[in-house]
Amino acid sequence: MNEMLVLFDIDGTLLRSRGVGLRAMEEALFELHGVPVDGSTIKSGGRLDHHIFLEMSEMHDLPVHEDALKAFQEAYVARMAHAFDMESWSYSLPGAHELTKAVHEHSEMTSAIMTGNIEPTSWMKIQDAGFSKEWFEFGVFGDEAATRRELTPIARARHEDRRGRAIAPSQVVVIGDTEHDIDCARHSGCRSIAVASGMTSLETLEAHEPDLLLPSLDDTTTILHWLENQMQQAGTLH
Repeated sequence: MNEMLVLFDIDGTLLRSRGVGLRAMEEALFELHGVPVDGSTIKSGGRLDHHIFLEMSEMHDLPVHEDALKAFQEAYVARMAHAFDMESWSYSLPGAHELTKAVHEHSEMTSAIMTGNIEPTSWMKIQDAGFSKEWFEFGVFGDEAATRRELTPIARARHEDRRGRAIAPSQVVVIGDTEHDIDCARHSGCRSIAVASGMTSLETLEAHEPDLLLPSLDDTTTILHWLENQMQQAGTLH
């Protein structure tokens, strides 16, 4: 059967949010512990939020036990909600609206989110950047796994629960802007599209050998054609 699951990363792939996430984490820790926090040295691209929570806490000698990290996450979500209530922080990247909507409307494709962000802040960013939540059938989020590699099997299982049938790894495409997106796709036997619209250069992404490498998502027709070709090739195998 011809079908394809397309998994979109958020930050650097679909949108940018002007650093509101790290800022909200800094504010959350200050609120909890009264300690000024500088997260500017943290590399957040492609990482899971709870890894960033842990690193930011450890670098300032703050508690990292389960209850402390839970309180950090709750305060972070509250600070993010406040930030988005006050003003718009996110903006979509070229072609992202058009591509996600086109995949959503394609009769043989399923569009979903797969991100290192936790769920509440994922939808805050998505909707603030003008995406319709309806364009994504479901999401897989950074608080659901210990590593990014574990997110892709969760996405396949979630798709199977909704469709009532399994989907092969070759029928799944991960679209992201870091080498971590390429790695998690390859680890699970899935396809990858790497887009150099985030903080990772085209040259660095190329070195990690994605199945398709793009400077941006602005050529919807070409990307859809590539997805359809991959879907047909996978369909002949299953």
